[in-house]
Formats: sequence, C-alpha cells, structure tokens
Amino acid sequence: MTKIAVPSISDRGLESDVCAHYGSCEYFTIVNVENGTITGIDTIINSSPDGAHNCAAPSIILKSHNVDTVLVSGIGGRPLMSLKEKKIKVFAGAAGKVSDAVQDYNNGLLQELSMNETCSCSHH
Repeated sequence: MTKIAVPSISDRGLESDVCAHYGSCEYFTIVNVENGTITGIDTIINSSPDGAHNCAAPSIILKSHNVDTVLVSGIGGRPLMSLKEKKIKVFAGAAGKVSDAVQDYNNGLLQELSMNETCSCSHH
C-alpha cells in the first residue's frame, strides 16, 4: 500500500482542489492506494506542532501519519530536502482535484523529484 498526501485547499477529500503551494496549504488529503485502487481517504490540517511555520513542519506532520509519497504542484528546495530526508517520495505536476492528482500518479504522469529539482515558481 502507498500512503499519498496531496496539499489541499479544503477538507473535501478527493473533491478538494490541489493547493499550488505545498508548505502553506490549509490541509493535506491522505489517500491510501493499493494496486491502483483507493482504499482509504483522510484529511489532516497543516499545522506546525510547535505553533510556528517552518519548512520542515509539514514533513514532520506527514511522517507522523506514515505518508510515503507526496504529490505537489510545486515545492521549494528546503521543503523538498526535508521530505527526502524522511524517505518520502515527491512527485510534481499535481493539478485539478485531489482525485485528478491521484489518477495522474497511478497512470505514471507525474514526475518524481530528486534533491536538486524544485518547482519553477519565482518565489522559491
């Protein structure tokens, strides 16, 4: 089973829109996928355990929920490094609804990022 997190704008599960900014999303939709089939869905709030925003906070939250894969629209270098250090795979190109991102992942349409790749956003 793969436990996938998708930065989300709302807590509407698969119907939520993907949030374009990983670190500042309101929620993460957690989707359990087994052999290409969704077996479970949960939503968690993106809040730092210490009450402050920092680059590593989302990766700590996701690791505590046993996430092993994250689907993002874009991501900066420090948050990517924090995820990679926790052995969480990151795939870029997520867009539309969470259901669209998961389907694109299952169909091999998203690109796995290495430590040296980030999004092309000018603010990162």
